[in-house]
Amino acid sequence: EAGLAGGYCVINNVAVAAAYAKEKLGVKRILIVDWDVHHGNGTQSIFLNDPDVLYFSVHRYHGGNFFPFRKNGGPTTVGTGAGEGYNVNVGWNQKGMGDDEYSAVWKLVLMPVAREYQPDLVLVSAGFDGALGDMGECCVTPSCFARLTSGLLTLAGGRVVCTLEGGYVRSVLSRCVEAVVGTLLGETDVVNNFCTRDLMEDILSSIHSGAASSIRSTMASHFPYWNCFKEYKQGYAKGSLYS
Repeated sequence: EAGLAGGYCVINNVAVAAAYAKEKLGVKRILIVDWDVHHGNGTQSIFLNDPDVLYFSVHRYHGGNFFPFRKNGGPTTVGTGAGEGYNVNVGWNQKGMGDDEYSAVWKLVLMPVAREYQPDLVLVSAGFDGALGDMGECCVTPSCFARLTSGLLTLAGGRVVCTLEGGYVRSVLSRCVEAVVGTLLGETDVVNNFCTRDLMEDILSSIHSGAASSIRSTMASHFPYWNCFKEYKQGYAKGSLYS
């Protein structure tokens, strides 16, 4: 939180970087992407009413019963005041989410919203405790982290900064960091994460049903704020898209 250390964190590096970029460098719109397995409650709190910072987090949530054990890590926490709509949470309610589920979040939620937002800078809270073999009990592979990064590089003219924030098993952590750094250095092709409505339906039916439910909840919470979800809202109203 703004005045309280939590977990293993004393200084919120990404929040400091975002504030510095705004105040000292004149950056107008900043996207913070947090893929650490734990919700970034401190970052969320700092920018909850700030429309100049779009905060996105995908994390284990379990209805608020996973660390940091707070209910405000769920999909209905969308921001307050001028920042309403600029806080996006995808909270998993089961362990074991892997490449398909994280890729689905990128394709269906993060990338459409980010393209509409058009950030000038992307900051990544790059915690790797959700990696396969780490303690977060998710199953994201190094190659998936590379693909997630490559999607982000299509934003903000490629101005993407990754900050290492977590990972408890060094042998796993090293492979994930290598994959992401290699992507930042241009060693892998940048992918196009655009998704049509038909593809969305195919994706939701092919991933873990709990993950699909979490994605749907996030999208439904943000229908009022983002034009990219309008056609999905029509399907939701008809009852066909989410049946």
